[in-house]
Amino acid sequence: MNKPRILVINDDRVLIETRRMLLEDSGAIVFTACGSEEAVRETLKDPADLVLIDATNVGLAQGEKLCGIVKTLRPSECVAMLVSPELDIPSHTLADRVIYRSGPRRILVELNEFLDGRLDVDLWEGKQLHEDEDRSTRSSE
Repeated sequence: MNKPRILVINDDRVLIETRRMLLEDSGAIVFTACGSEEAVRETLKDPADLVLIDATNVGLAQGEKLCGIVKTLRPSECVAMLVSPELDIPSHTLADRVIYRSGPRRILVELNEFLDGRLDVDLWEGKQLHEDEDRSTRSSE
């Protein structure tokens, strides 16, 4: 299975790096853009399977504007927009998917679903707990 290529757009470099590490750890090839100008350059430079725009940081209006720019430059690319749960999302958005920022794990699960299971995401949060239980059971036998 091909690794998904994801463009992460945000205006906060720390959050960009956090998202990069999270997505790369899940098997994605990640490239980034800080702000609108970089977003346009990166969109023109490399195709992506998914463009992830953090509208919480760039603002909902700017997020919508960036969605429009990406869709104009690369009509076939999918765009997901991260938004804060307290933001009112308009009934019509240019994004293919709106994901509420409710923690890194939830974001990964939603992105994995959007990418048809191409990320390496453990769907069961208790996996580590069960592995630890198995180890302790084996050691007591």
